[in-house]
Amino acid sequence: MLLVLFVCFFLFLYIVYYLSRDDFVLTRKDIPVSKVFSMVFLTGLISLFAARFLFALAYPTSVLLNPLGFLAFYYYAGLSLVGAIIGAEVFIYSYSQYKKMPAGKIFDLFTLAFIGVLPVGLIGNFIVGLGRVGFFANILLVFSILLLLLFGKVIYPFSTKGEIKDGSLGFIFVAIFSFLYFLTKLFLNLKDFSFLNPENIVLLVMLFSSLILLLNQEMMDKFLTKK
Repeated sequence: MLLVLFVCFFLFLYIVYYLSRDDFVLTRKDIPVSKVFSMVFLTGLISLFAARFLFALAYPTSVLLNPLGFLAFYYYAGLSLVGAIIGAEVFIYSYSQYKKMPAGKIFDLFTLAFIGVLPVGLIGNFIVGLGRVGFFANILLVFSILLLLLFGKVIYPFSTKGEIKDGSLGFIFVAIFSFLYFLTKLFLNLKDFSFLNPENIVLLVMLFSSLILLLNQEMMDKFLTKK
């Protein structure tokens, strides 16, 4: 698992570098790639902690509730992809506001890098596990490839042309991902599904908050203009 995480992290760095090196918004605000890279490392650490924390809340065991067991994720597996995403999103916006960086633009760049890395991570997990992965992981892999095509071919060009605002691409991804992830969990575990599971609660919060923020960002100006 560690090998897969390292490969994904370095691929994430490359995609962020590729997208940010000539980005107009970052160049205009005099934000060097090195500063963005520093944020990548911090975001990675926060995401890892959030992924472990939400997993421990959603699937509590005596090992995970022990501080040493919680930190030893290499020996006691268990990371929540949902936790990683929500942790990264909250940190990106909080840290960007603190450092006076364009939060929406950075959120979009990191989202695109994550979309590019997600299929690689799932395929790597499949290889490391010698194909012994659950049906849920296979469905997630299919979804991740479809999302990569959708954002790469459709939504990203809209973003580069300025037809949607900075940050909207990230909100669209969070909304779609949360919706698909929640539905998949629901239909694969109809008998044992619990809306009160912390991970499911976070998914619903992510879904509705991202939709509200997206609509507010994209529609409010048009509404005020008409008024």
